[in-house]
Amino acid sequence: MDYQMEQIDRVPLNLSETVLSKTDEKENFFSLRWHRLCERYLPVKAKEEIWRLSREAKPHEPLQGWKLHISATLLEACDLFEKIAPFLISQDIQFKAPESLNVLFKINCGLQYGYWQVGKFITVYPSTEKEAVKLARELHELTSEFISIAVPFDERYLPNSSVFYRYGAFAQIEIKNENGMSLPAVQHLSGHLVYDDRFRAVPEWLSDPFQDKPLKNEDNSENVITPLMTTYKVIRAITQRGKGGTYIALDLTITPPRLCIVKEGRRHGEVYWNGQDGYYLVKNEFDVLNDLRKIYKDVPEVFSSFEVDGNFYLVMEYVVGKSLHDLMKTRRRRFSVKQVLFFAIEIAKIIAEIHQAGWIWNDCKPANLLVSPNKSLRPIDFENSYLIHQSAPFDWKTDGFSKSAENQNSPYSNDLYALGAVVYFLLTGKLYDPDTPIAIGNLRRSVPKPLQEIVENLLIDSDSKRQQSALEISRELETVADSI
Repeated sequence: MDYQMEQIDRVPLNLSETVLSKTDEKENFFSLRWHRLCERYLPVKAKEEIWRLSREAKPHEPLQGWKLHISATLLEACDLFEKIAPFLISQDIQFKAPESLNVLFKINCGLQYGYWQVGKFITVYPSTEKEAVKLARELHELTSEFISIAVPFDERYLPNSSVFYRYGAFAQIEIKNENGMSLPAVQHLSGHLVYDDRFRAVPEWLSDPFQDKPLKNEDNSENVITPLMTTYKVIRAITQRGKGGTYIALDLTITPPRLCIVKEGRRHGEVYWNGQDGYYLVKNEFDVLNDLRKIYKDVPEVFSSFEVDGNFYLVMEYVVGKSLHDLMKTRRRRFSVKQVLFFAIEIAKIIAEIHQAGWIWNDCKPANLLVSPNKSLRPIDFENSYLIHQSAPFDWKTDGFSKSAENQNSPYSNDLYALGAVVYFLLTGKLYDPDTPIAIGNLRRSVPKPLQEIVENLLIDSDSKRQQSALEISRELETVADSI
């Protein structure tokens, strides 16, 4: 046995056997444990590289049927898997799971692999309809003590169950549409191939064999009237991901109704190693905005908040405008240097206002800066903000716009680094990479030297360099603007 495997075998199977306080220690512990479980129960590498299989499919097994999905949070995945994997192996049922817990986090996020994949931790392939129904009941009983994450577009076996089901292909089956595009397919009862609709659990040409399960609505939760039915009429989703959705809605509390934003924080949605979930983040934004608005009026106004089915909803002002990110995507040319300077001064002043109010924004990026009809900027998205004198409670970073934690030499470091990264992006059209930095002058020759120096100084990690305030930087930028 090599040294790596020896260390893996020393990882305890139960979290109660060890004490973990830091997020990185927790991540390492669970990752090693998952590696060990994969070696034991998932020896086969699937064609899709993110999955591992319990075994290869057998020649007589079907290519389609009722699939069972079992959901789990990042923190419970190992415990849940260890409870059901031996059972499935004993029944000789083929199943698959992600190759790593990092992949599971991305699946539950819903951005990298698609929103319809959220919650699909383990996929089970029963050989027959009868076996699928039997397995659903047994797996529900085995996983009843665990937290459930909803699988979009699947049917849930029972309320709060971790077991979900849908009819679909077990192997890759494709058809061509009228444009020659390949689409996933299943075989209809008549024998011809039809589209395998990922957004429909039970095809209209099949009956649901799980209908004999216990009553779904024992708690009468579906009969509860919520503000989403009476007060706020959702028009469309802006974003939809594991931690929750962001929606444009009509606020019917006033006449005439006004547009508003309804932000949803799902309980257990995108649980991270530190235990934070969608509920925590949106509730945090509610608290931050209410406090910030006392001093700085350009952040979105909070209208109300409420809870539905354990999820937290924040209702706030609809800020009219396009984000700098969207404007950059639609432009054929970069912004003029003069326009970038105008934006840079405004962003620096926004950050200064936030700091003056006692907060760290912690998410300054082009997507969170809206250009209003009068061409001024307004900041949005304060889920990850925290008080200046508080230790940073969030472990995630936005690629290209966040400073590494080990190089944050003051409470303001990340916001000031983000300011430099945003201006660098607006000037060059490229994300700044601290590992292979490229000088602004090498990407755009027309940028004045003083502006290059200000931006590049913001991006350089140096403990010895005096930390300027955002307000001081805005004044330096104004001096450059006056000279051109």
